[in-house]
Amino acid sequence: MESLLIALVSVALVIIATVTMTISAFGSAITLTDSWNKMEKRAEDVRRTSIAVTPPDNYAGGNIALLVINDGQTDLSDFTHWDIITENQTGSIWYIDYTPDAPGNNQWTLEGIYLTSNLSTTEAFDFNILNPGETANLTIKLSPEIGAGKLGKITVSTPNGVTAQCIVSRS
Repeated sequence: MESLLIALVSVALVIIATVTMTISAFGSAITLTDSWNKMEKRAEDVRRTSIAVTPPDNYAGGNIALLVINDGQTDLSDFTHWDIITENQTGSIWYIDYTPDAPGNNQWTLEGIYLTSNLSTTEAFDFNILNPGETANLTIKLSPEIGAGKLGKITVSTPNGVTAQCIVSRS
């Protein structure tokens, strides 16, 4: 009788342990699947995103007018989460903050979004969203400015981490 009771308790413990491990394994599998799906969605967003940055033709000092062309397949917005980083020839690097107003020192703003790269036609749909094929006109105010005869590198990054760079030459 005693060994039967011990056997029943042992079998019950084995069953409880098996059920607990099975539930934990299913929970882990669900968590892994959810993470994998999020990772695939993020990778797809990055794959479909592409930007090109065009520096000003003749920069003689002052604010820099930078053109960002959305040549990917993803609508881009949320400009508060875009990153702009500048570097001069001495290796100094500045993070440029976004402002919705006129930019102060080491700030940038979105002047407008245009249907064409020559800025002749303003956007007509989806205001403040940089749709594929549209061009964003950004104004950057650097402090200190790029020196005469010097170069500066500007890197623009979208919220999902896609970047583009250009070199600005001051005459």
